[in-house]
Parts: sequence; structure tokens; C-alpha cells
Amino acid sequence: MKMNLQRFKILFASGCALPVILFSNQVRATDLVNINVTGNIVAAPCSVDTGSVSRTVNFGQLIGTDLRTAGAASDWKPFQVRLNNCPATTVSATATFSGAVYPGDPALFLNSGSAANVAIQVVDDATKSSVKGSGSTMTVGIDPVQHNAIFALAGRVIAPAGSAGSGDINSVMLMTFTYQ
Repeated sequence: MKMNLQRFKILFASGCALPVILFSNQVRATDLVNINVTGNIVAAPCSVDTGSVSRTVNFGQLIGTDLRTAGAASDWKPFQVRLNNCPATTVSATATFSGAVYPGDPALFLNSGSAANVAIQVVDDATKSSVKGSGSTMTVGIDPVQHNAIFALAGRVIAPAGSAGSGDINSVMLMTFTYQ
């Protein structure tokens, strides 16, 4: 039914154009008329779980001497971002990560708190090797029964150049979702 309606609109538009072409002294029989039809079909979005909308990952109190050498880091802190109510036809969700980056290393997120010489590193929790810096992506399949998806991540505080200074740690990472 929907296809017939679209076909009708195209034929109707073509039918209306024909008299204009026939009676126009600007158009000759050899002129070609190109009609481009464009569009985009996108998958419907899932809902971001209310507990994931503004997630806080708290590293608690870290000891500065443990972050004294270059590359020293805290333990990994796992966290999840969950999508719910995904349409039955949606098979995967892709998250694109963004945020302010640590100078000289786009794989790390900038600490905007008062602690000096530290950054935040985020990875895929399963492997701890797939770094999710600004501009990176992660794709997760949608559970066909539960109609949800879970992005299992882990983060840590890292001192890329060493000499971590005492103070607060505060960083913001954004995730933007697209669906297939």
C-alpha cells in the first residue's frame, strides 16, 4: 500500500510535468529531464536507561605516590551503559565517544579537576585493550529477546607523564548512539 502511494505521487508529478514540457518553447524533444529521488531510512532509537543517562564512576581516594611514574594508573573500575526498549528490527547500536582530550594523547580524556598530570582512560571491559578515546566507536548487538544492549566499559585514572598532583578528578565523556 505504501509503495503504491509513492508510485502514484511520482506518476502524478511526471504527468503534471508533461503538459508543461509539451507547451514550453524552451524545451525541445531532445532535452532530457533527470529526476533524482533521495531519502534515508534509519533504525528507530532505543531508550537510554535512566541509570545510564548521567553515570558517575567514582575512583574514591587514590594515593599520589602510586601515580608518580609515567604510565602509572589506578585499578580498572568497570561500569555499564544500558539501552532499553529497542525496536524489534534494530539489530545493533554503535556508540561514538567524545570529550575533551588529554594534550598529546587523543585516547585519553582530560581531567578538568585540580589534580595535575592525570587523565582518564576508558576501554572495553571484556578485553581491556580496545581503548575508547574521543572519536572512537563501539558496536554492541541488541538482545533479540530482551530488546536491550549493554555497553560494558571500564575506566582508570592514569598519569601519562607521571608526577600526579593531588586534587580532584573530574572528566566528562559523551556517548552518541546510532542504530542498525
